[in-house]
Amino acid sequence: MELFYKTKYKLRPSDFRPNDTLSIPTVLDILQDLAGDHATQLGLGFDDFIKKDLIWMIVSNKIEIVKDIPMYSIVDACTWPRKKGKIDFFRDYRIDYNNEICVKATSRWIIANCKTRHIYIPRDIDFYGEYHEEENNLEIEKLEDFDITGLEAHTFIPKFMDLDHNGHVNNIKYAIYIENILELDKQIKTFSITYVKEAKLGEIINIFVKKKEYGYDIKGMVNNETCFLAKIEV
Repeated sequence: MELFYKTKYKLRPSDFRPNDTLSIPTVLDILQDLAGDHATQLGLGFDDFIKKDLIWMIVSNKIEIVKDIPMYSIVDACTWPRKKGKIDFFRDYRIDYNNEICVKATSRWIIANCKTRHIYIPRDIDFYGEYHEEENNLEIEKLEDFDITGLEAHTFIPKFMDLDHNGHVNNIKYAIYIENILELDKQIKTFSITYVKEAKLGEIINIFVKKKEYGYDIKGMVNNETCFLAKIEV
């Protein structure tokens, strides 16, 4: 069996910014669905893991918008895992419209104990099958921390509906916070984010944005500790 999963999505008006460009939270939502559905199909989904007190936790995402997609389009969304590392798993994605690649993405995951949050070494867990390979997969680069002195703090307090079934802020919500801060009137070329520390219900998240020549560096902080780092190219 080839380790490849493909399904169709119909994009709705709510999946787009006011300027009719595809939003990053929409892409992350599709990626999360794809990863979850494929893991379940392979016997490594949430229900399979929770019986062992294990959960998937995402560490990083990178997205590249290759081409605009019209509103109401029906797209083909695909995903496939790479061979596992010592403690982490990488998964790649593609969103196609009219047989053309419009979005490419990759993500890095770890497995953790849901009670202790300690990393689980996956010696007994793997994907079994024929690995799908494509050229020019994205690679996740390390995002550098930066000094926030003099930068404005944009404050968000997570509500109940910001959480996922792991009990922390859903990774998609950070992208929503960022989009609401920047209010960009153009399509983002690339979006990278690394999740450093969990944020939970009611905790204060302060987000700082540093304008760069290529776009923006972004940092979220909880209790004076880095919660996430992000980078946007426009």
